[in-house]
Amino acid sequence: WIVMPFKILILTSALASVDEQYYNVAKIDGTSSSRIFFRITLPMISPSLFYLVITGFIGAFKAYSDAVALFGTNLNAAGMNTMVGFVFDMLYRDSGGYPSYASAATIILFAIILTITIINLLVSKKHVHYN
Repeated sequence: WIVMPFKILILTSALASVDEQYYNVAKIDGTSSSRIFFRITLPMISPSLFYLVITGFIGAFKAYSDAVALFGTNLNAAGMNTMVGFVFDMLYRDSGGYPSYASAATIILFAIILTITIINLLVSKKHVHYN
């Protein structure tokens, strides 16, 4: 929940950094507001959106405290265990003492996050426009 104000701050500052002259020229040309959004605003804030997508994916994969807050500490009984919860369980809980499973799970988590990040980087080459 603490992350949401940070994301709002990033998007607000990205929107404020778009030069007003682009909007004025588009309005003089009679461009519709939806076209202004998709052709001017979205490309101009795309680096910030790209950053938020990458950090959002990473944050989603390492989510653990939210699940514990909702379902208690025994996430396996609730059927809501996460990858980070599995690592914690393998290291410290009743089934603890399996650091090899925890290590394997962290390597898999790293590989998943790395794969998603690389895919986002490849997509960003076409859709992210730096000024």
